[in-house]
Amino acid sequence: MEWSKDMAVGIETIDEQHQELFKRINGLLQAIKEHRCRSEIDGTIQFLDDYARFHFSEEEERMREAGYDGLAEHRKHHADYLNNIKELTELADQPRIQGMSYELSVTTNQVVVDWIVDHIMKIDRKFGEYMKDRR
Repeated sequence: MEWSKDMAVGIETIDEQHQELFKRINGLLQAIKEHRCRSEIDGTIQFLDDYARFHFSEEEERMREAGYDGLAEHRKHHADYLNNIKELTELADQPRIQGMSYELSVTTNQVVVDWIVDHIMKIDRKFGEYMKDRR
């Protein structure tokens, strides 16, 4: 999963935070593929949860300050992601039997990668356009 300028929302701090999320998600996918120790996978999932909460808080604060009328919908999308991370954590907590790393990798792609790309490209970009129009 690669960050591209097409994913930029046009707000520097938000774009930098999105890039960091991509970097960490890629690290998680690599750890799963390489069957690296459980603590590394669990630690990365925990980071994704913590960082998302920090990022979402920052993003929502900017929206509130800007009077963005899509804030309530945006918060719902963020809550959905946090629920997805919770599900991923529960899956990662299960005993790792043969094939489990593959299932964890697939679920990670669905839960984290697909969601975040879709969210950035559709939902976050709406806010970027809103801010651009305000300038």
